[in-house]
Amino acid sequence: MAIAFTTRRIVSLAGIAIVLSAGGFAPAEAARWWPSFRYPSEKQLQRAIAFAQGRGSPVAFAVVRPHGHVRGYQVDLSFSSASASKVLLLAAELRRLRDQGLPLDAAERQTLAAMISYSDNDAADAIYASVGDAGMVEVAVDAGMRSFAPVPGYWGGAQITAADMARFYLHLPQNLAQPHRRFGLRVLETITAEQRWGIPAAAGRGWRIWFKGGWRPYEVEETSGPVTHQAALLRSRKGQELALAILTEEVPGTYGGYAVIEGIARRLLWPPPTGPRHWPAN
Repeated sequence: MAIAFTTRRIVSLAGIAIVLSAGGFAPAEAARWWPSFRYPSEKQLQRAIAFAQGRGSPVAFAVVRPHGHVRGYQVDLSFSSASASKVLLLAAELRRLRDQGLPLDAAERQTLAAMISYSDNDAADAIYASVGDAGMVEVAVDAGMRSFAPVPGYWGGAQITAADMARFYLHLPQNLAQPHRRFGLRVLETITAEQRWGIPAAAGRGWRIWFKGGWRPYEVEETSGPVTHQAALLRSRKGQELALAILTEEVPGTYGGYAVIEGIARRLLWPPPTGPRHWPAN
């Protein structure tokens, strides 16, 4: 009897596949058999694009899921990185410590934590002196960033795109070298409360988030102008993951870049995802 049941089961499933492949079901009927877990949905994506297009200054965003392709708006448009490139400095320094067999001592931990959790520029200068442009480029190449371009002598001037930053964050754990990967992830998860605007504010408690922002006001001399950026790896309560990067030339502030990033993220992340732990690729 067990064999007969199995045979009927196989025939039944094969019949469903044949009907679906022959177009026997209307799309709504097919959805009941093969539900779609595309996230963000096309509607969510279009809402975010419309919001970005409504700004008077350049805005780009990219979202990508494991085994999926990059979706978004102006995903390959280049921006000056400001402090968004500090995550590359973090990755480069952890790699340097590994390659040279050096410990992550208390002083090093303090410097890296200040650079990431509080976005301290003096700490970033110290790390940049250790890894240089070559260290940042090596990380970017290995992470699959296709358009990263350093500006010699100025870590905050490196050119980045939303697509590249999303690709980097999608594989964030792998981009932070062992044996200090856990430390790197922890500092990216414990950003100071004053800097948890934008994506974290939009995501709320439904997501666990590792991120870094970057911003530069008008007043900074010898730069390309104001920017406000954020990029993140997000994990839902059910374990689904996605990476999101939002880059702007908006002035940082509650009514400027912070609001733009939150507005885009909210349109992409609401409603939160449903479905299985592992989404099919989109």
